[in-house]
Amino acid sequence: MSFSYTLFLALLLLAPGLGLWAGLRAGERSELISQAPEKAGSTFSLLVIVFGALVGHILLSGLFAVQAGACGWSGRCLRVGFDPNVYRVILTNGRSAGVPSDGAFLCWFVSLLLPAVIVGAVAYRASGWRWVRDLRETASFGWLKRWVDQARPANRFIIAYVVTTLEHDGANVAYEGIAENIALDDNRAIKMLVLSSCDRFLVRVRADTVERINAEHAPIPLIQLEASNFVNVALEVFEDVDTAVDADDA
Repeated sequence: MSFSYTLFLALLLLAPGLGLWAGLRAGERSELISQAPEKAGSTFSLLVIVFGALVGHILLSGLFAVQAGACGWSGRCLRVGFDPNVYRVILTNGRSAGVPSDGAFLCWFVSLLLPAVIVGAVAYRASGWRWVRDLRETASFGWLKRWVDQARPANRFIIAYVVTTLEHDGANVAYEGIAENIALDDNRAIKMLVLSSCDRFLVRVRADTVERINAEHAPIPLIQLEASNFVNVALEVFEDVDTAVDADDA
């Protein structure tokens, strides 16, 4: 594959936007909800990348402007054998670069890396702000955000009831346990559940009733269930009374 200077330059210029996107994605980690994959050609992701690129380059070009102004005002400038302003070098197709040295290339690449690092770090930090988190979780979790908000306190947890396609004696195998992790697909539908302290039982659906058939057995410490084996899933938020009492006493 031949080298494409245009593609290479485009990636360099988009680096701050990619840093913004990566910072927000890294900061949105949740112990309960796994990250949903990005939709191919997502307009929102493209907007975030373009906006981040503009912000990063505005910051760096502003820094160059301040540096040039301070240099002209004080008259004390460090003389180098190349143009340190990477934007002027790019826009003039290198005509303003002079004779580039090895240090020139290092300076230019560090200059292009700097806004990406700054924007990415700020985005990671900002992802923890309440209003940013609410916007992100509304877009990422969809209908599940209400349940995440209800289960957010340390003394609350989500119980999931899962009826599967597995059958035994004309009844469906079902599981009930604490939701440790929920993975969503790009349509915000549940595609995978991880349950702890899981109880297994049978559900028999009749014309006039739904019967639950329990059996004596030890709880399953941890189980992963895939959406391809679901018939339906029900979620319910519970409060740990003991934890709530301990918190009140403290």
